[in-house]
Amino acid sequence: MHTLHNITVYELAINNPDLHSEYLSLVNNPMDLIRELANKNSKLMPSSSLTERYATNSNEAYLELILSDDSNNYCSNIYIHKNNQKFAVGNYGSGKLTTAANGW
Repeated sequence: MHTLHNITVYELAINNPDLHSEYLSLVNNPMDLIRELANKNSKLMPSSSLTERYATNSNEAYLELILSDDSNNYCSNIYIHKNNQKFAVGNYGSGKLTTAANGW
């Protein structure tokens, strides 16, 4: 599935360079946040992640953000919407739509 995610990101770079730039922010900013939070709370490091995924049921690439300290969990999926024009935060490509990494 990682390859399908990469193909979608490659197509996004060609078809919508502005949104691709925002996608790069979506990858880099949460990773920086996870590192910063883990420095403050070492329990977050082993159970937190940002993973590139691909939903075969909706044919959409998405980022899965998980923050966990073993007692509290947070999970969010950020989809590259099918038309490569917006991001969707939620499940299976439905949810709040935005064109910017800081749009929600």
